[in-house]
Amino acid sequence: MLVELNTMSDITWVNTALWLASGLVFAAFFMTAIAPLRYIAIASNVAFVIYAMGVWNIPILVLHVALLPLNILRILQHRSLLRKVRTAAECRPHVEKLVPLMERHHYSSGTFLFRKGDQADAMFFLLSGTIEFPEIAMTITPGALFGEMALFLSDKRRTASAICVADCEIGSLSGERIKELVMLDPAFGLSLTCLVASRMHENNIRLSG
Repeated sequence: MLVELNTMSDITWVNTALWLASGLVFAAFFMTAIAPLRYIAIASNVAFVIYAMGVWNIPILVLHVALLPLNILRILQHRSLLRKVRTAAECRPHVEKLVPLMERHHYSSGTFLFRKGDQADAMFFLLSGTIEFPEIAMTITPGALFGEMALFLSDKRRTASAICVADCEIGSLSGERIKELVMLDPAFGLSLTCLVASRMHENNIRLSG
């Protein structure tokens, strides 16, 4: 049920709230970045709540009272993720800072994580256990990043197999997740470039030795 407005001042501030809310919704369609879009959505929710209370329009009031905390929650989640990404985005190969962004998996001894020639869809970080790469006679221990190089090859094929020679806990970051993080913050892309360059340098030193 709508409330009848008794004075010109009532009409003025209610109309102002409505025009402001409508303008904010219109502006939201031009936003491409997540944070500005959410901030404008929060502002429009507040303006619509003010308007709905002025005319006592229950459906609009309920809708935007429900949307307001949801938009606030999403912006808080976005800011939390952005802080993690920026922490990981230092252009130094501190791989451990990527771990909070990874999914964790457990594998039993003898499990092939991937085989030579497989399509690469993720990079990995060994949290515990031992991984062997039989084709190149190489073994890695906890604290090592691996599997990232294939993501940047033209055919995205694994250049060696990876087998767990002990029970392993492994963190993984999918190729799609990497793209998402790079789009969210280009600084992460710079950090990842540094990590890959560092790995190439380490491989060159090992092969030279």
